Amino acid sequence: MTRQPVPAAADAALHAEVLARHAATFGANETPWRAWRLPDAPATLGAADVLLLDGEADGAALDRVAAAGATLIETDREGGQWIDTVRSPMGTWVFGGAADGDTPHSPAFVAVLLACLSLHFPAHDALCLARAWRSGTLDWPDEFARFPRVRHAALVAPEARAEPFPPCPQRLGLYAVLPNADWIERVAQLGIPTLQLRFKSDDPNAVREQIARAARAVRGTGSRLFINDHWRAALDYHAEHGPGSGIDGIHLGQEDLDEADLPALRKSGLWLGVSTHGYAEMLRVAPLRPSYLALGAIFPTTTKVMPTAPQGLGRFHAYTRLMRGQVPSLVGIGGVNADNLPQVLAEGVGSAAVVRAITEASDVPAAVEGLLALFPGDAVAV
Repeated sequence: MTRQPVPAAADAALHAEVLARHAATFGANETPWRAWRLPDAPATLGAADVLLLDGEADGAALDRVAAAGATLIETDREGGQWIDTVRSPMGTWVFGGAADGDTPHSPAFVAVLLACLSLHFPAHDALCLARAWRSGTLDWPDEFARFPRVRHAALVAPEARAEPFPPCPQRLGLYAVLPNADWIERVAQLGIPTLQLRFKSDDPNAVREQIARAARAVRGTGSRLFINDHWRAALDYHAEHGPGSGIDGIHLGQEDLDEADLPALRKSGLWLGVSTHGYAEMLRVAPLRPSYLALGAIFPTTTKVMPTAPQGLGRFHAYTRLMRGQVPSLVGIGGVNADNLPQVLAEGVGSAAVVRAITEASDVPAAVEGLLALFPGDAVAV
């Protein structure tokens, strides 16, 4: 006789209450997310199925889940911690968090996990939220200590404490992200507090030339200059020209972090800024103790292919509440312009990054002046 699939036990009332409380903030989809213990799952799986397993899955199970585009959460107990491995179409994450009971996938955990998936959070972020959720409340989690630690791919060993990168100003003010040194030279005298050179090229000679021009352009202006991605060339230039090189920091994305020489970056004395796009990425970066954390993308943007949908102001508010005590300097990123900049700053961040609001302006000096005027006085001083 064919075994009938049996859904994992979930607290239906809690699931409904979480959605009712938070759908207006985060938005909710109509996907009928389903959770199953792996042995009780249906033969045919889909992208909205979450499989739960106590222990490690075999190769056949992994292949089956991957082929269906489903999600698998494998959980082991290690001392007083749950070790969760989340496998989804967005990759594999491993987390370690305090075990607050004897059941790795309690009905409350399953209810919150499925609710967070319905609130548009990817599986690895939904897992973090379900583990951080405090029993007996519907309040959104914002206690950093309750969130799990990233074990794979960790930037800092789970039990280690990294030396912090040099602190940058808490209020970086208007942060212009510009595609080449031509733009840096064009706006360097306009009083923008923070500039970033985001020059996309694999030509090492072109990269070195762009960095040198950008660094020369900002010297004596009071503007801070970050170099995106090309950290090695930036370190070489800074080492050659000393503290007055014109380069103040490096900005890296998640993929860049995997290849960067983090000890060398820390030794350089330059600031380090890092982009994040959700809970798992924030938890991964926090132990690195960077100079600032960029949170987003808040609004739709065409300047970069994003791994996640626009986060919206609801998520941005939740992220800033969680991370303010961990990385004091926070930057809002993604689709920021003169119309929505006041909403971003209202969340208490000291900086917001803009791209098209400057590069596509018909009158660049006037656009910069208008953007600067939206910041409080202490955020625009350079």
